[in-house]
Amino acid sequence: MDRTTNCAASALLAALLLPLACGTNSSDKGGAGDSGSGLNFDLDDGSADGAAQGAMMVTPNVATVTVVTGQPLPTQQFKATFNGASVSPAWSIDQGALGAVSTKGVFTPTGTVAGTAHVLAKYSGATGTATITVKLQTVQNGDPAYSATPAPVGAGGYGGVGGDGPGAPASAAQKAALGSTPTADSTVSWIYPYDGTVWPQGLLAPLLQWQSGAHTFDSVYVDLKENNYEYKGMFAANATAFNNLPIPQAAWDALSFSNAGEPVQASLVLGEGGKAYGPYTETWIVAQATLQGAIYYNSYGTSLVTNSATDGLDSYGKQYGAATLAILPKATSPTLIAGISSINPAGDGTGCRVCHTVSATGNTLLTQASNISASDYSDTVRIDLTNDTTGGAGTSLQTADLAFPALYRDGSLILSSSGGMIYGDSSSRLYALPAGTLVPGVTGLPAGFQAALPAFSPDGHHVSFDFWAGTLNGMNGDQKSLGMIDFDGMTTFSNPRVVYTPAGASGQAVTFSSFLPTSAGIVFELELSNPSNSWGYTWNQNTGELWWADVASGTAHRLDSLNGYGASGALYLPDNSKGMATHTAAQDATLNYEPTVGPIAAGGYAWVVFTSRRMYGNVAQIAPWTSDPRQYPWRDQITDKKLWVAAVSLNAAAGTDPSHPAFYLPAQELHAGNSRGFWSFAACLNDGQSCAEGTQCCGGYCRDGDSGLSCTATPQTCSNAYEKCTTSGDCCNTPPGAVCINQVCTPPPPPQ
Repeated sequence: MDRTTNCAASALLAALLLPLACGTNSSDKGGAGDSGSGLNFDLDDGSADGAAQGAMMVTPNVATVTVVTGQPLPTQQFKATFNGASVSPAWSIDQGALGAVSTKGVFTPTGTVAGTAHVLAKYSGATGTATITVKLQTVQNGDPAYSATPAPVGAGGYGGVGGDGPGAPASAAQKAALGSTPTADSTVSWIYPYDGTVWPQGLLAPLLQWQSGAHTFDSVYVDLKENNYEYKGMFAANATAFNNLPIPQAAWDALSFSNAGEPVQASLVLGEGGKAYGPYTETWIVAQATLQGAIYYNSYGTSLVTNSATDGLDSYGKQYGAATLAILPKATSPTLIAGISSINPAGDGTGCRVCHTVSATGNTLLTQASNISASDYSDTVRIDLTNDTTGGAGTSLQTADLAFPALYRDGSLILSSSGGMIYGDSSSRLYALPAGTLVPGVTGLPAGFQAALPAFSPDGHHVSFDFWAGTLNGMNGDQKSLGMIDFDGMTTFSNPRVVYTPAGASGQAVTFSSFLPTSAGIVFELELSNPSNSWGYTWNQNTGELWWADVASGTAHRLDSLNGYGASGALYLPDNSKGMATHTAAQDATLNYEPTVGPIAAGGYAWVVFTSRRMYGNVAQIAPWTSDPRQYPWRDQITDKKLWVAAVSLNAAAGTDPSHPAFYLPAQELHAGNSRGFWSFAACLNDGQSCAEGTQCCGGYCRDGDSGLSCTATPQTCSNAYEKCTTSGDCCNTPPGAVCINQVCTPPPPPQ
């Protein structure tokens, strides 16, 4: 394939993380990744390398083009001289997502992404460079996706985020009002997204939501601005109660992929009857990375399967579903992974599959199934996520009662959970998969030792857990402390220690925990209360906060921004003081549970997926513990038990808050109660398959070839961002400061 065509077609590919060298010469030897340097000037122009005898100049040396969506694409002519004489060099560009350079030196932008790139010219062994900046402006009246007769949306709601759908074009009167000087009104507030949110690239567009106070707004003006991209959109109301609007997906893609780390300034002006109110402003950050892999989670009330028991019909008198679902990349609705419809048409509950654990490599899922003879859910089953032949039912292990174990990164071993939760082992032991048999010769796990809700570190060398009971090296379990023990990957556990013991009220306890990608810190849930004595639950009025502990010092700190506290300690979550149903900000900050950290640090951040019962703007506002389908009309109301994601800065000092405000996880089922998310790699791609980055590839490398980016296992001179490594010395200096974290070359954290 012609490289120029290939690069132009890949404008929004996540390969923006891996710069492409795109030119018009089909025999071009490749991009930046081939040499490991930031730029690869080794273009095959027929000259002898190193034979330059003079100076190569490109003019203009610095240029800017401005693209206005809907207008003809501008171009920029570049010329080259060698020793003062005009020449016809081989042209290329190091960021093919921005555009391409023709054989005659004419740069044409793709028109979908803004940013800065280097134009390269090579002739007679000499190389000249110039800088091209593409600015992009999008001005819209109404969402292109708007329709007066919209099509039905999927289980994830419109655009995977819910709400009332896209806005219609604003009338002339509405546009005039939105363009006038707005009036400030403190009774109106922007309630989602949160100010200060850190977003990844490539996410489904978020849903803007506001509290209208005493107003009935009929239009809105949205302005999103960063260094090289600006979006301006005017919209008429999409519903009688106009209080939410999705950002058009194309605009969100352009914004996120054009961003170079600078803040995004976001603004809303709301219109009502010829008057404008606002502006309401926020500042966001875009991490320079896409989030790879899939998220597996529990769903009670899912419409994708029907399997509840006859004595547990929903509020409509019908069966409902309980299963484990997955959110796959780019999906707007979830996919059923574990769970089957009951064989008995009347419903016997045997199809339920929810209490799950997933391996970091995404090949194995363990969950609980009903044991008919015992009339309970003690049967532990395994599902091969790469090739499930059971239709979501799973294959029973030889050992039962292994709910919520620590699952080794490659799915080969489990350390059983013991104490606290249902269907646990009597003592924590090591088992081998796929059969679920005891591993012989294990040392360091004495009889009676109970590690509740254990979790392996991403590198497999450590385990965190609630130290429920038993004795380890003279330490006694207390049912509340965060414990940790080392593991050699085979049979030996050693160096047990207590990392953190809650110092608050007597009812406080560490429950779910998960290591940061560096294994230097642990994110955990601190259960604040369990009024019904249901330890570790996310229901029955239980409250919880997310914290993190520095492993080396044992210092712990609440993840304030994630939970709902601003820099000054004040709550920023919306509450019922502004008419927000039954929630208060103080309450919502204590309704955060079950954290799982993604195994890859992306864009300089760790990413935490967690369960929360907070309000999701004005989409989900019913009473916070309302999520059991048997107790409310779940098909007509939206529970606020949902999955959220937050960025956590790497290399934070012990005793500080490294977290950032969270965002709603798109594509989860909107009308179901969702919890216990696990972030895992998707099944890896074989050599030759198309890829976006090295973490997707079984061989660990994603490189540019004549057919575009594809997987390879061939060792490289150095590893690009998100390719495999053993030490930081394996990583190319692109970007500068890349380090090896969990066997992946990871860009450094952004400046704090």
